[in-house]
Amino acid sequence: MALAAVPGMAVVRAVGGLPGRLAADPLDGPISGERWLPLLKNTALVGGIATAVATGLGALVGLLIARTDLPGRRLLGAAAILGACIPAYASAVIVFAVVPVWAYASSAVACGVIHGLLCLPLATVILGGAFTAADRDLEDNARLDASTWLVVRRVTVPQAAWGIALVAMIVVWQVATDFTIADLLVVRTFAEEVYTQFALHRSAAGPVLTAAPVFAALTLLFILIHLRYRPLGEHSPWRFGAPPRMFALGRWRWAAGAGCLAALATAVGVPAVALLRKAGSPVQLLWRVADLHRELLTSAAASLAGATLVVALAVGLGWIALRTRGLCYVVGACVVVLLAAPAPVVGISLVELLNQPGYLGAVYDSPAVIVVGYLVRFLPVGLLLLLPAVQRVPADNEAAARVDGCGWLGVQRHVYWPAAARDALVAWLVIVILCFGEVSCSVLLAPPRWPPAAVRAFTLLHFGVYADLAALALATIGCIMLPWLVLVRLLRRTHSSST
Repeated sequence: MALAAVPGMAVVRAVGGLPGRLAADPLDGPISGERWLPLLKNTALVGGIATAVATGLGALVGLLIARTDLPGRRLLGAAAILGACIPAYASAVIVFAVVPVWAYASSAVACGVIHGLLCLPLATVILGGAFTAADRDLEDNARLDASTWLVVRRVTVPQAAWGIALVAMIVVWQVATDFTIADLLVVRTFAEEVYTQFALHRSAAGPVLTAAPVFAALTLLFILIHLRYRPLGEHSPWRFGAPPRMFALGRWRWAAGAGCLAALATAVGVPAVALLRKAGSPVQLLWRVADLHRELLTSAAASLAGATLVVALAVGLGWIALRTRGLCYVVGACVVVLLAAPAPVVGISLVELLNQPGYLGAVYDSPAVIVVGYLVRFLPVGLLLLLPAVQRVPADNEAAARVDGCGWLGVQRHVYWPAAARDALVAWLVIVILCFGEVSCSVLLAPPRWPPAAVRAFTLLHFGVYADLAALALATIGCIMLPWLVLVRLLRRTHSSST
């Protein structure tokens, strides 16, 4: 509730200051159709194109990797997870180093395509898991009367509708709350307008109220998707039945495998060569990375601290959301508020709250403010990731622990945390990766002496992909390799134990 009050406080202050602003300048009102309609049009266009690109290509690649006998599909799956782990700003550097996207400035279509391509690896991973969760008996019965193509179209894909909805929700959330790509391409979306207004006027009222439509739309989207797909979960067929059969590609197997591996080699090799050429010789690359050590260390330390706080709170909050009657609605409302709040609004709220004399000002002037921003932004994500682990713990185990004299902390320590340990580690790695790539909130909070790597890269991207930025992107990818390897190992073990 305290964290959800951060954007709530900004809204209350903005509404309270609205009459004075309108009295000073009636034509400069943040609540107006002339301001909202272009932003709504651009945001909807970018979100729609990004969703179509991510879900369309992600469904195709995810189906090939997860449900066919495609050669090299494990390598492709690991590459998709790596692509999902690479921060958005590093992926943007890769795209900008190869494609002259500056020629498409102010193009909402180009912005949507880039957003969709950046979300494509994550969409591939999610939809691959959705296709793997199909009901084997239902598919086997359909195989008796229909071809493979009809089985995929009418049985497999409809069963993965929850995965498609999840990908669409993530893409729309990314477009509506993050302004990185929109600001680089000068496309006026709601998130970009919030950041620009605050950067120009240093006033919270206009930016916060400008974000009101996207806040309301995201809230409605989260509620509708929850109501539609909440019966799914621990009773999905794949948890108890045999895994679905693989689809045979037949004579197209090796051709499809060669094409996918060639596309992967091109997608990895061409940007790698471009970045290495821009970064200079190996010695120059090492010197440039050494010059950027403060940014990389700040990002690493803040990401580790933020992810640890998120996971430490998420298990207990999951217990409250699932095992209590009244507080579960409070937790759910706070999660929706925090997820729907655009990242610049969170940053503006924390600036208004912490930019004060005394202890709050000491936090605001230190790198701890970055950790606070990570906590506000990603606590609901950590909670959603750990809810299934908490739900799998039988209520009888908690009752037995309480009979033995355990209080609430004892139940958490001896019942829930041991059962959720592996899921907590996976969630911790995911949150570390998300924190490492966070830009839209950090750019407003980062102290001058402690800029994280994401903020430094975002600043340099406005001037093109030069040597320092190429070195920073390569160093970022190197930092992500360790959590990626651990995450792939954990996911493979989890998949093997469930099948």
